[in-house]
Amino acid sequence: MLGLLAVALIGIPLALATGGSLGAWTRVRLEWAPLLMLAFATELLLYNPPVDHQAWALACGPLIWIATKLAMLAVFLRNARLYPRLSPWFVAAVGITLNTLVIGLNGGHMPQSLAARDAVWGPNATQLWDQPDRLYNVAPMTDATRLPWLGDVLAEPSWTLRPNVVSVGDLLLAFGMCWWAYGATLGDGRKPPKPQTVSI
Repeated sequence: MLGLLAVALIGIPLALATGGSLGAWTRVRLEWAPLLMLAFATELLLYNPPVDHQAWALACGPLIWIATKLAMLAVFLRNARLYPRLSPWFVAAVGITLNTLVIGLNGGHMPQSLAARDAVWGPNATQLWDQPDRLYNVAPMTDATRLPWLGDVLAEPSWTLRPNVVSVGDLLLAFGMCWWAYGATLGDGRKPPKPQTVSI
């Protein structure tokens, strides 16, 4: 998640280099922001100690994770309506939809390619899933995996910030957020203009 956020933030320096301004962010309109923050915070708490070892988290965690994805999708679609045509929020919504679909079809876990994992961390790296009493958001890809091409199958290059294994949905999500950050820094935050006073 941190790596994708870093990619999204690339849009800010790109916009600054082409005439944008950080002051433009004061005019940014982001609807349902509290819901988005709640979804991110829930994911962060759910998959980290001490919550990830709780019995209720092991039992309900996958469903809660899917719920956070649906909450994010609602926020993205809500903000997509601010744009008349193809928007960064719509691209991000497609990405989160693909991720939610493959997670939902695979028991609430994102299937991860072992080959791609080895390419990032090496075959001798500490393996995931070795703690049965811990909640994980990924699971090893097997022959029974549904829609494996939508899972984590893309190994990020070693020169990236905290390289990871990502999905097509992750890339769309990161691109959409990068596009939005770029536009917001250029002043296209889609904040509605103030109502005009008509003199009679």
